[in-house]
Amino acid sequence: MRAVDIKEGKGPKENLFINPDVLRPIPGDGEVLVKVKAFGINRMDTIQRLGDYPLPPQAPNTLGVEFSGTIHTFGTGNHGDFKQDDEVFGLAYGGAYAEFIAVNHQMLLHKPASLTWEQAAGIPETWITATQALFLVGEFTAGKTVLWHAGMSGVSIAGIQLAKDAGAAA
Repeated sequence: MRAVDIKEGKGPKENLFINPDVLRPIPGDGEVLVKVKAFGINRMDTIQRLGDYPLPPQAPNTLGVEFSGTIHTFGTGNHGDFKQDDEVFGLAYGGAYAEFIAVNHQMLLHKPASLTWEQAAGIPETWITATQALFLVGEFTAGKTVLWHAGMSGVSIAGIQLAKDAGAAA
């Protein structure tokens, strides 16, 4: 399959190229293989490309953590309510800058028909991070006041909208 690769493993954007010889991932237990329609690019990807972002041990070499596409095949085990050809978007440890990505079904959401492939691919990293910060780490409840530093960043924009929708005090 084709995937975006980096000459010498890291470097500036000029080192990026399309590698036609990347092995297609094989979905494992509880995983699905998604045919990627679009992927998001965010700050983490840029830092990783430069070699300044440590990858988790299970991450593939291919860049990209957020994507949208259609379910192609399944690995063994449970796959929730997903079916072949379902339109999905999700988050992974890496591998989204490719034609196919293997990802745990618990990291996928059904793509609403109202979203384009590109819109859906741009949601996971910022919105999931904001949700975790607000509700899991910050233990937010309605009526609390929230301060979001760097209010123009993607995560803060998402967090401000989530807090407002969940009843943050003005």
